[in-house]
Amino acid sequence: MDMVRVAVGQQEVHLQPVKPCARCPIPNIDPATAHSSPVVADTLQAYRQDPRVGGAITFGMNAIVRQGVGQVLRVGQPIGADVRFD
Repeated sequence: MDMVRVAVGQQEVHLQPVKPCARCPIPNIDPATAHSSPVVADTLQAYRQDPRVGGAITFGMNAIVRQGVGQVLRVGQPIGADVRFD
């Protein structure tokens, strides 16, 4: 079983990746002008299509907390993973 482990003090949070997360349109929006342009999505569509989610662009994974519910994750905490690539 794939599992991501994050050190939180003396404890660990265990996250189990369960499915790819389709990318939202936010990367197409220029934060300085709020203008939307399909350039980013069009570029990603050329090589990031994922057949598991109907050909949508994916970057991340949705995950279930298996251990450590209620813990706070912060940038810089040590992580480890047991991952299988098919």
